Amino acid sequence: MLKQLVDVVSALLLVGLTLGALFPAIRLATGRDPARPGPRPVLWGAIIGAVISLFVMVVHEYSIIRFNRQRLTLTSLEPTVVLGIITLLLVWIYGRRTLRALDAQRKADERSTILSPNPVPRTARFVIALTGGLWAALIVFRDAQLVYMQARTFVPVGATAFSTATFLNVLGYVLGLALVVVATVSVMKLCQSNPRWTPPILSVLLILISLTHIFLIIRLLHAIRVIYLSVGATRVMSWLINHEVWLTVLALIITVIVAGAMWAKGRTRTITGTNPAIQRLERAKARSMTRRSYLGLATYGTSIALLTVGIKYASQEVQLSEPEPYEVENDAAVIPLELLNDGHLHRFVYDTSSGVQVRWIVIQKAGSSYGVGLDACEICGPSGYYEKDGQVICKLCSVAMNIATIGFKGGCNPIPIDYEVGNAVLSIPLTVLEESATVFA
Repeated sequence: MLKQLVDVVSALLLVGLTLGALFPAIRLATGRDPARPGPRPVLWGAIIGAVISLFVMVVHEYSIIRFNRQRLTLTSLEPTVVLGIITLLLVWIYGRRTLRALDAQRKADERSTILSPNPVPRTARFVIALTGGLWAALIVFRDAQLVYMQARTFVPVGATAFSTATFLNVLGYVLGLALVVVATVSVMKLCQSNPRWTPPILSVLLILISLTHIFLIIRLLHAIRVIYLSVGATRVMSWLINHEVWLTVLALIITVIVAGAMWAKGRTRTITGTNPAIQRLERAKARSMTRRSYLGLATYGTSIALLTVGIKYASQEVQLSEPEPYEVENDAAVIPLELLNDGHLHRFVYDTSSGVQVRWIVIQKAGSSYGVGLDACEICGPSGYYEKDGQVICKLCSVAMNIATIGFKGGCNPIPIDYEVGNAVLSIPLTVLEESATVFA
């Protein structure tokens, strides 16, 4: 249960915090009071992104159509970063107009839902809403796939859909989604309490989520040989990706500070007014700010605990299985098929002439079909794979592979290598293993 809970929170929380700030930011930039209800292009964008992500995952996993996830991720992340920057600029430019108009309106004691006249031109409002909605769709599209794929691990191998283990997995999954939703709403309420906080909060969250996108873009461009990274740069990039969750923790720390500031402001708010009715309204606002700050502090504190202590217990270091023996004949690594025909994951190691250990894995898929590839992928690098409950799982990102696709390029699949099956053995030319040394160097 804890692992499902932590995985959902770590995958979606930064997206949720960003969407929470984006809701009032778009209303502010389109000339509306962010504290009031109204059209929600961000909500529709998030829903559309989630639906498209689900469609792509289902088609890829359960049909004959195969998407190149590496290319798809790269194609979607580049416009995501650009749209995020454009959205932030529009929020700062037009949000200032709305804030000035709100100040003038409140001095006149007017309380209409939409400012009259609206300080933002109609065309600009359309562009802002469209840009914000598209950006919301794209940031949800990427991370929603990771959460959808977790559903495949609800029922452990050997258990039933009504077993205790399955129930706990589903419970952790649902609790994780609920915590993300509460955190999203909490950030939105914080921004609504003081609209002037909205652009700075969105700026910080946008920078953090864009950093995760930029790190992955660089990693993918390096994987497809578009750019070259030195050994040192590759290690730095791998470290950043492996510790990406700390960007979410940093975002939570910032929101805790904001929630604390709102609590202090609510507690020290001066109650003024020309009549008792206005004074009661001011007291209600102060109590509302205090309650919202309590909700935020509780939610963010719980999230920080999950992403630090929770991850430590839920993600204990997985040890890769020991390599198995094989023979070398006619300049090829030769493995008897009888060793592989048990349906389990088998790992092998070859020491190249340059002193690099090249790992590869083999698993029987169906009948005489085998999945053969390096113990590494183009996205997560040589972190390796392990078998758990009948599934092959990436050690770095914890994604369960579709065993039927092992041996094919793309996504988090093992990098395929050439091999031959015949005379009751599976053989891999040593030249292929020598050429693979750069992956593990």
